[in-house]
Amino acid sequence: MALFQRPHAPHRPLSRGHLIIACLLLMALALSACASSNAGGASSSEPIRIGFSITETGPQSAPAKFDLQGYQLGAEAINAQGGLLGRKVQLVYYDDQGSASTAVQLYQRLITTDKVDLLVGPYQTDLTSAIAPLVTRYKMAMPAMAANLEPFSGRYPYLVQSITQTPRYMIPVIDLAATKGYKTLALLIQDTAFPRELAQGIKQEAAARDIRVVFEATYPADTNDFTALVLKAGAAKPDMIIGATYLADAEGIIRAARASNVNAKLFAFSIGPVEPEFGSALGSAANGILGTTLWFPTLKTAGNAEFVKNFRARFGRDPDYHAAMAYATMQALAAAVKMAGSLDQTKIRDAYLKLDLQTVAGEFKLNSLGQQLGYQSYVLQWQNGRQELVWPPEVATSTVQLPHPNW
Repeated sequence: MALFQRPHAPHRPLSRGHLIIACLLLMALALSACASSNAGGASSSEPIRIGFSITETGPQSAPAKFDLQGYQLGAEAINAQGGLLGRKVQLVYYDDQGSASTAVQLYQRLITTDKVDLLVGPYQTDLTSAIAPLVTRYKMAMPAMAANLEPFSGRYPYLVQSITQTPRYMIPVIDLAATKGYKTLALLIQDTAFPRELAQGIKQEAAARDIRVVFEATYPADTNDFTALVLKAGAAKPDMIIGATYLADAEGIIRAARASNVNAKLFAFSIGPVEPEFGSALGSAANGILGTTLWFPTLKTAGNAEFVKNFRARFGRDPDYHAAMAYATMQALAAAVKMAGSLDQTKIRDAYLKLDLQTVAGEFKLNSLGQQLGYQSYVLQWQNGRQELVWPPEVATSTVQLPHPNW
C-alpha cells in the first residue's frame, strides 16, 4: 500500500476513491501475473493432462493394453526429459470396453468435465470414427491410431493419423507371395471398419500382382465357429488364405483350418499373429503363420533399442507394434506441443502437420489432411514358437518358411 500513500502524510488514511483505485490496480496486477504464468503453460505447477479412453476389457483388450502401456511409457519418458512447457504430464484415461457409444461418453467427459489439456485416440478405427465429430466440435487436436482413411479425409481437421494407413497394412504379404509365384487367394473379412478397408487394399494389391481372389466372405465380429467358412474357402483350392482379422478370429480360423485339414501354401492375417497371445493360444499350430506388423524390436529406428529395454523393465514383457505406435504417438505429441509453444489446439494441430519426426516406429510425417505418409509395414512369421521378421529381406531376422506344411 505504500506505493499509493501521499509521500508527506504517511499517517493520513487513504480516501475512499484512492482505496478503490488501489484495489483495482492490485487486481489488475494479480490478473496479469496469472495470465503470464499460464501463457504457454510454462510456469504453472499443475500437470498437463492428456486424456483418452482405452479398451481394458472386452474382446480387443489384449492389443489395446499394449496401446495403454505405450502411452504410459511415453508419458514417463516425456517427464524424464523435463515435461512439456515446463510442466509434467499426467494421463487421464477410462475403459471404453470396446464400445463406440461408451467412447463418445468418455471423451465428452474428458473434454467438458475433466477439462484435459490434450487428447490422444482410443484403440480401433470404429471408436475413433465415433468420437471424431465430438473432437472436431471442441477443436481438440488428437493423434489417433486409427488406420482407416475416412476420419482423416478432411472432414475432421483436428484429427491426425499416427499409424500406418489401413490399405498399406498387408501390401508386403502380397509382394512376398508374388515372389513365390502364388496366384490365387481366399479372403476372409471380419465385418468391422478396419478389416473391410484392409480387404480393399489387399484386393487392389493382388490385382496389381495378377493374383486372383477365388473366394471372399465377410463374417460378423462375434463369430465363434469358423468351420463352415474355412471349408468353403478350402474348397476353392487357393494358394493363400488371408484374413482381415483381429486376434480372436485369426485364432479361430487357424483352429478351424487345422481341425478340418484345410491347407494352403500361405496363411496370413492382419492383427492376430503380431500378438504374443497368438502363439501361446495356438501352440505349434501358430508355426508357419504370417502376420503384418508395423514395428519390430530389431529395427534400427531412432531410440528403438532403448524403448524395448525400458518397456521390458517397466512391464515385464516384450512390446508389440501397438505399444511402439502408442509410444511414437507420445513422441509426436511432445514434438507438436513444443513446436506450438503453447496448449493452443489449432497451433498444435498445425504443428502436427509440419512434423517430420524420427520415432521408434519410423518416420512420422503427414499430408495436409493429417493422413500418415511415413510409417510402413513388415511381415513376421511364427517359427519354432517365436516371431521372426521375414520381409522385406533387408530387415529380416530369418528366412521365410514357405509353403506352409499340410496339417
